[in-house]
Amino acid sequence: MTLHALESRAILVVENYAEVRRFYETLLGLPVALEWGNGEGPGCIISLGPGRSVEIIGPPPGGFPEDWKDFDRRAVMLGVGVADAAAALARLAALGVPVARELRDNPWGDRSFGIDDPAGVRVWVYEITDSNYAARLGIGPAGP
Repeated sequence: MTLHALESRAILVVENYAEVRRFYETLLGLPVALEWGNGEGPGCIISLGPGRSVEIIGPPPGGFPEDWKDFDRRAVMLGVGVADAAAALARLAALGVPVARELRDNPWGDRSFGIDDPAGVRVWVYEITDSNYAARLGIGPAGP
């Protein structure tokens, strides 16, 4: 039996919840689909479109439990596909977001740049430039 995923979500456990939430919601312009603050610590789910999201979990009162101390937050990277990577880069630069890696064309069929969120998670913003690659992903027609 094949696993049929209905959603893909990256989960980020961060010390600086408010700053990270602001980065995704305000600077990247992604909507908050759900938010909580139930005494166990703040959290939210940021929508990246149908079936895709990022969950951000902040520390509970008194900090994270001891068994969370070794959690490697830098092991997570995110990718956000856009229609125009150059325009996205210009918008983010105008907002003062530092660029970790400049925009460049990649041999696998996309154009991307990298930024780091306030928790140090690398976010790759990319534009698919190969129409056959886009078609295989289900996001565009095949090229000639």
